[in-house]
Amino acid sequence: MDTSPRTVTEEKEISLRKTFDKKTLFLLGFAFIALVTYLILGKISIVDMLDIILSASPPILMIGASITFIAVLLDTVTWKILLGISSIYPSTKSIYRIQLASFSYGLLIPSAGAVETIMRVSLGTKEFLNEKEGRNATSGEILSSVIAHRLCGLLSFIPISVFVSFAILTYFSDVIENEFGYSLSKEVGISFVFIVSLISILVIILFILIAKSPKRAKKILLKILGGLALLPLIGGWVKSIMKPSEQMVDDFSIQFTYLAQNKSLSLLALILSFLSQIIHWIAIFVILQSIQIPILLDQVAAVNFLGGTVDIIPAGIPGMAGLKEISLAFFLEKGLGLIATEATAGAILVQIVKFYFLILVGILAYILGKSKVTSKELNNDIIHEEVNNPK
Repeated sequence: MDTSPRTVTEEKEISLRKTFDKKTLFLLGFAFIALVTYLILGKISIVDMLDIILSASPPILMIGASITFIAVLLDTVTWKILLGISSIYPSTKSIYRIQLASFSYGLLIPSAGAVETIMRVSLGTKEFLNEKEGRNATSGEILSSVIAHRLCGLLSFIPISVFVSFAILTYFSDVIENEFGYSLSKEVGISFVFIVSLISILVIILFILIAKSPKRAKKILLKILGGLALLPLIGGWVKSIMKPSEQMVDDFSIQFTYLAQNKSLSLLALILSFLSQIIHWIAIFVILQSIQIPILLDQVAAVNFLGGTVDIIPAGIPGMAGLKEISLAFFLEKGLGLIATEATAGAILVQIVKFYFLILVGILAYILGKSKVTSKELNNDIIHEEVNNPK
């Protein structure tokens, strides 16, 4: 009888119930308490807030929700185009379902770090075919397209970031004027524009250099970081990011190589990725219009960016529920001069229509889908190996 130890990987479908362990529930409880505390300290009437939410125009609200799904559809088509570089041509319907499902579970499972990428790769390898070679798509092919998809999002944000920066400058100028009675000087505005433009130009130059000559880009980047490491206040931090920065150049080089395999398709993917981000702003604009909150598109850009900064907090709260509503409400109130009750109602409505509804649809898309992901496929060590050694 064999008594030698062995490792058994039990295969199961993803279980949200088991994912919500004591730690996750504790964090959700903390977020809920933080939201209630915000309502109490802000003297926000829950009854009045619900009245504002329920007063939303259903047709306008439906348009806002539809626009959100159109943005996801554009993102889906972008991924489909990038898959075509590897001769993988799945239906838009199947990619759309995988996009929605991966997004939902990626937000709801905080303990599984890269679960959105893992699900896209795992589901893709089960459903997609390499039509040129007549076989199932490999995890390396799917992963390459997923990472290139993210690079397209990053590249398309460069021109948007200039607009966002100007929007944030206007936003804070309005806040300062409302709170303190004076506006920012022209000198401050000119300096801000110069700094943002310079940073954008440097980022573009860095990406071009990585695409053309990754070795030279790495050499120049390390020289710059080496000089910054000599500075007293930030030297220690700069030294700690030198090795990750070197790895970043290598990773970007692989992604640029993938995109260069078909420049026309990659350009189209970039354009669609750009439009997808703009349409997300339009969705927020329409949702807030449904409860007659007057807001301009540049204000949407500023509030969405500032409110979204809460997502970078490594708290482990699924979707940063509670904290996201607080941040959006705060920036809506201060930037638009709204009363706290109206701002909080607007923030919660945006989250319900644009976020929670999307998560619910994604869960249903996964449950009703023909393929499921197992715990074996969610092994972080396996996906870590795939990410570091893309095929």
